[in-house]
Amino acid sequence: AHCTVLDVKPEVLTEIEEIYGTEVVTLMSNSLNIEEAIKDADIVIGAVLIPGRKAPTLVSEKMVSQMQPGSVIIDIAVDQGGIFATEDRTTTHDDPIYTKYGVLHYAVPNMPGAVARTSTIALTNATLPYAARIAKLGHIEAAKEDDTILTGFNVFKGKVTNPDVAESLDKEYAEVTSLF
Repeated sequence: AHCTVLDVKPEVLTEIEEIYGTEVVTLMSNSLNIEEAIKDADIVIGAVLIPGRKAPTLVSEKMVSQMQPGSVIIDIAVDQGGIFATEDRTTTHDDPIYTKYGVLHYAVPNMPGAVARTSTIALTNATLPYAARIAKLGHIEAAKEDDTILTGFNVFKGKVTNPDVAESLDKEYAEVTSLF
């Protein structure tokens, strides 16, 4: 398969190049590269996550209309609003697709729910070390010692402590460490 990966972070693209070599084409993510990359793509996967914010619309209706009939869009970011301008609705596991401009749209929120056991095991494996640290030290001491745990605070003592969440919700932001 011919695979192209777009990202805004050069270090991510470099890491992909180091792992996959010339098997994967890497491009900086911008509107021109997105438009060119998806024109002839059979499958386009949108996987943009900006924690605490709505996903940006990166693929315009015009771009989708230029895709080949029968091509497929899968939007992992649909839970955060989606990156495709043609997503006018979410779909379900029971009725997972709709077609617009001849392009199949798969816009199921909570895609891991289709493989609940496997996704739960993966999530547990990723989060258990943090939960164990919080259980051992308490949430404040664990956050003081581990920046990853600290960044997990979105609300603390009734204050919004994540700047992106505060901005998205038009709420006042409070630095979490000032509340310890």
